[in-house]
Amino acid sequence: MRTSLILIALLAPLAQGAPEPVELTGTASGFRAYRDWQSYYWRDDFQFTLKEDGAGKTWRIISREPTPAYHWRMGTTLTGLKVDWSKNPRVKVVGVSGVDRQPAEFHDLKLEGDIATAVVLYVEGPDTKGHEFYVNNWFHSWDARADAAIHKLYAGKKAPYDVYGFIKGQVAPFSKDAQALIAKHQGAKMFHGLIRKTKDNSFGYEIELLHLVGPDKGGNGVVFFGDPKTIPFLDGKK
Repeated sequence: MRTSLILIALLAPLAQGAPEPVELTGTASGFRAYRDWQSYYWRDDFQFTLKEDGAGKTWRIISREPTPAYHWRMGTTLTGLKVDWSKNPRVKVVGVSGVDRQPAEFHDLKLEGDIATAVVLYVEGPDTKGHEFYVNNWFHSWDARADAAIHKLYAGKKAPYDVYGFIKGQVAPFSKDAQALIAKHQGAKMFHGLIRKTKDNSFGYEIELLHLVGPDKGGNGVVFFGDPKTIPFLDGKK
């Protein structure tokens, strides 16, 4: 049962047409946080409306749900930034158009109009142009333009811009050292790593490894490479 739930949660490409990269700045209103129990772990989400600068277009912004893998949480990251949402702060959203969730729904919210799924959410404060409130860490293929924009945003940065995903199906190739580790640990299915710029491939980015994860003979999650203590655990205390 648990294995099936893990696989369903991980299989999360966009459920409708090709997404487009979006970068939106404006005023946030109606922020709502969610925390609900999903069989064996707590899931965190949020949504709000953003009135875009310039044309004044209004967007519905939703988060991407946390990704459970075995007993680990492979993103998303809520940084702990304190925000008074009642004051309708200025925000910046970098993300993709549409609903980047599987299935394409968000709690009990009726999804209509212009919708974007946040990849990174910055919130402005009195002394800054913006700090990260939320960062998505689970990587899959979006489309060519979104892939390029998102990898560019994460390149050369450490946590919370570390990334997880299935080894197969990544847009960015793995570094030469990473490829050697993957060949050595063929039972691994998922990875944890960092995005780096490179001239060694046509995409311009590559993945450096921090961890390799997969099932043991009993189907339980194990770390084949890297320190297992440095992958966050799911909050499984009901």
